Amino acid sequence: MMLTLIYLHVLLLSYLPTKKNKRIKEINQEVETILRQMIEQREKAILKGENTSNDLLGILLQSNIRESQEGGTKNAMTTEDVIDECKLFYIAGHETTTASLTWALILLSMHPEWQERAREEVVNLFGNSKPDYEGLSHLKIVSIQSFLQ
Repeated sequence: MMLTLIYLHVLLLSYLPTKKNKRIKEINQEVETILRQMIEQREKAILKGENTSNDLLGILLQSNIRESQEGGTKNAMTTEDVIDECKLFYIAGHETTTASLTWALILLSMHPEWQERAREEVVNLFGNSKPDYEGLSHLKIVSIQSFLQ
C-alpha cells in the first residue's frame, strides 16, 4: 500500500506545471519533432528505392515498411513506436558508455602506474591542444587493445 502511494505521488508530481516539468515537456516535444522529420525523410527515401540501411534507423524502417507491405499492418510499428525505439537505443547507448567510462576511471584509480602512463601518453600526443577523434586513434596505452592483452 505504501509503495503504491509513493508511485502515485511521484507520478502526480510529473504532471504539475512547474518550470522544470515545462522544460522537460518542451525538450521531449523538440526531440520527437526532430525524430519524426528524420523518420519521414527516411521512409520517403526507402519508398523511392534509395539505400538507407547503413544504420539502425534505416534497417528498422525498411523492416517495418516490408512488414506493412506484406499485409502485416497488425505487426507493423507506428511512427510513435519507432520514435520510442530511437529514444531507447540512445539511452541504452548512453548508459553503456557511462558505465564503461566509470569502470575505466575506477581501474585507473586502482592502478596509479597505468594512470600516470596514460596521462603521459595523452600529454605527449596532444600537448596543450584539445584531443580530437583522429588523434585518439593513435593512442596505444589508452586503447581497448592494451586492456585485452
